[in-house]
Amino acid sequence: MEQYTVAKHDTLWKIAREHGVTVQALASANHLKGKQLHLIHEGQLLLIPGAEGAATPDTQVKLKFRGLDFKGVTPKRVKVAYDGREEEHALNGNSLSLGILDHARGLKVWVEDLCKKMEPVLDLEILPIGQWNLHLDSRQVKVDGALQNKRGTPTSSADAVRQSTTNNAQLAKGQTAQEQTRVEAGKPVQGVATIYTEANLRLQAGNEPFRRYLIDAAKAHDLTPQSLAAMIHAEAAKIEGVWQEKSNQSSPSKAQGLTQFFGAAWKDVYADPSSLLYKDGQKWSETQLLAKRLEARYAIDAAATYAKLNLKNFAKKTKFNVDGLPPEDKAKLAYLLHHEGLKGALRLVGIGDQLSRDDAQDLLEQQLGTSKASKKKVAELLEQYNDDPRAAYKGWLLGYTDAKINVNNFVVQDKEKFLKAPRTAAAILSALASQPMPAQPKPKATAAATTKNPPATKQGTATTKQVPAGASPPASAAGAPATGASATTTTGATAGNGAKWHDPLAVCTLRTAHLASKTGAKFGWTREGGKRCHQGIDLLADPGTEIFAVANGVVHTSKAPNASYAYGDTLVLEVGIDDLPPAQAAVFRKVNPGAKTIGFFYAHLSEMPKKTKTKVYAGDPIGRSGCSGNAKAMKSIALGAHLHFEVRKDALKKCGGLDNRVDPLLFIQNCTNNP
Repeated sequence: MEQYTVAKHDTLWKIAREHGVTVQALASANHLKGKQLHLIHEGQLLLIPGAEGAATPDTQVKLKFRGLDFKGVTPKRVKVAYDGREEEHALNGNSLSLGILDHARGLKVWVEDLCKKMEPVLDLEILPIGQWNLHLDSRQVKVDGALQNKRGTPTSSADAVRQSTTNNAQLAKGQTAQEQTRVEAGKPVQGVATIYTEANLRLQAGNEPFRRYLIDAAKAHDLTPQSLAAMIHAEAAKIEGVWQEKSNQSSPSKAQGLTQFFGAAWKDVYADPSSLLYKDGQKWSETQLLAKRLEARYAIDAAATYAKLNLKNFAKKTKFNVDGLPPEDKAKLAYLLHHEGLKGALRLVGIGDQLSRDDAQDLLEQQLGTSKASKKKVAELLEQYNDDPRAAYKGWLLGYTDAKINVNNFVVQDKEKFLKAPRTAAAILSALASQPMPAQPKPKATAAATTKNPPATKQGTATTKQVPAGASPPASAAGAPATGASATTTTGATAGNGAKWHDPLAVCTLRTAHLASKTGAKFGWTREGGKRCHQGIDLLADPGTEIFAVANGVVHTSKAPNASYAYGDTLVLEVGIDDLPPAQAAVFRKVNPGAKTIGFFYAHLSEMPKKTKTKVYAGDPIGRSGCSGNAKAMKSIALGAHLHFEVRKDALKKCGGLDNRVDPLLFIQNCTNNP
């Protein structure tokens, strides 16, 4: 066996990952038990076991590629980035399986489209632990396989292309279809058929009988059909994706039916006057009442009622504005409440009795299992969260919720609409509680995975390129949110001085709508043929898109002084130069030598922190884009909706022209359309 000398700040978890072995194997080789596991000291000699102790993956994920009709499609090539490496795979099937050693380093996926261009389809900052299937849908990119690719003739508008495509798909009995044609201006347009689209709800064919129940129940209980479908999909017993209406029919004492209700919770729903059970069941016996769990109409309405009751109780206890959440956020919060109960959910936001370390460890072990492999994973997770079982359980739970609830899976939209990533459970709780720090603890990422090849089942050949630990893929790899997994896109990196950077949006793209070209969205004398200056850059963003702190600093907020104020509602993030990563700090020192602080300015906002002078950290959500100020008519991307972003030498100084300003593109790490 190899010998290793313990260095300062080493932990068993860190040493195990650096050498590609498990914590248990390392402890066993050195006869470490109990408290000794956490009492290693600088200079101590450890024996490193061989390959028989090789590390097992944190996450085993199977990527599945499919069309609008839920049938599998096969991309020509797929690129993935995880564990500090990039790989390209040539597929001969519609799935790709990966074993990911370090869930804290996330996963990115790109798919080659019909134009041989790698399109980003998935960007997860932290992966859930365990085994997962992630579905990536062809409405995001154009790929070969089951798609029917047709070249159309010139037509008058893009809308006409999309309508024609939909009609053709309906004639083809709902098969996924796409067409490429030209509008009169000569620009190519690709239309994706929208099928099965009543209420814009996308369901697998086998779940179509439940569409009307979903629409009716959602309307009755202030949800959307898509968010209700996501909650039911997370709980229902399924056979090949089809929800089972008669689940556990022969076992009345178990959770039964489409929405897996136990008897006690079912009776709670019956007691609510707004429920369908209450309205129809006043003359039913208890046996008849419980039997209704096996009828989809009542089960779906009960799921919506139960979610509404849980959200109402949570709002009452916390005084949070739960009603103000968008439906997709309500779905995640409702699932958390269902999973943890009211008491457990209150603990997540620091209300009531908090978990003891022992109770948190017990919960973690219950959730991950008691097998030898599961116990090993619990130990590794604890090491990664600095031996804090409460942080480990919270991190696991929020990641699990994001993996289970993805409303985007049940929405029919085109790619443009998917530039807005769904909020994570951590961000939702943080926003409700007005906390400056994210609610989800961050596990420690490690470079160890770059030294070992994690197990992977590849349908085809692969080429691999190593990426330095903590670094983001190149600009061409800037990720858009996936439709098959809940995603928070992080384009930041940890620099050598410990400072971090996070681009202001999850996906940074210069806008072109209502401009002559993307040049008009850039900094400098870029407007009206060089006759008018632009003080920052315009990044494409639908109103309501989450914005992020680019570095550690203090947020200064400012409401628009009047309706004609061009910037609308704004904030300035004041950052010390020492809190910038070396690359960004070097840029600023060149243009403003001797300065100690820098300002990052965000305009046209719809939401921002309630308190000014709030301390935030790189990657924290600090508000949402909007259409305030002179962007008031820009209510969608097609109409020019954007985030106006500036870099100011003196953070709080106001002046005209280009005075006090620096080109923000020098700082942005990944911009999808800036070569």
